[in-house]
Amino acid sequence: MSDSTTTSQPILWISAGLKVSVNQSAEHAKKELNVLQRQTIKEEGCIFFDVLQHRDDPNSFTLWEKWINEAALKEHFNQVHTKDYLALSLTEVTYIEKLVKLT
Repeated sequence: MSDSTTTSQPILWISAGLKVSVNQSAEHAKKELNVLQRQTIKEEGCIFFDVLQHRDDPNSFTLWEKWINEAALKEHFNQVHTKDYLALSLTEVTYIEKLVKLT
């Protein structure tokens, strides 16, 4: 069975890297990322949204996300909780990978 929605659009997987911004703390970023995660998983188009902190660099985080489609991801950035997190400027994006599962 392929990894797709009922409309045959592929499920969208995201891997995103974040680095704590200058003059911000990893602890504050971690606290707010947990808030973001708890709100994001309630979104209709979110299948999962995990936040991982790097063992060797506590100022680095990876987001692993799975969305029903690209539109759901776009809608995520219109949500109040996402805008609130971004407005804090706690982290900077170091990379974003949009992925599709092969099988």
